[in-house]
Amino acid sequence: MKHERRIGEAIMIASGIAISIGANAIGVIPVVYGGLAIMGLGVISVFWR
Repeated sequence: MKHERRIGEAIMIASGIAISIGANAIGVIPVVYGGLAIMGLGVISVFWR
């Protein structure tokens, strides 16, 4: 179970970065902040326990 959680956290961080980069490329700034929020949740989840 712990291994699956780590994979999920890594996916959350990577998807947040990808969303931010993609939204920045097309110029949709509010979505950039959303991607950064998703990435932040993944980082917080890593250090939660």
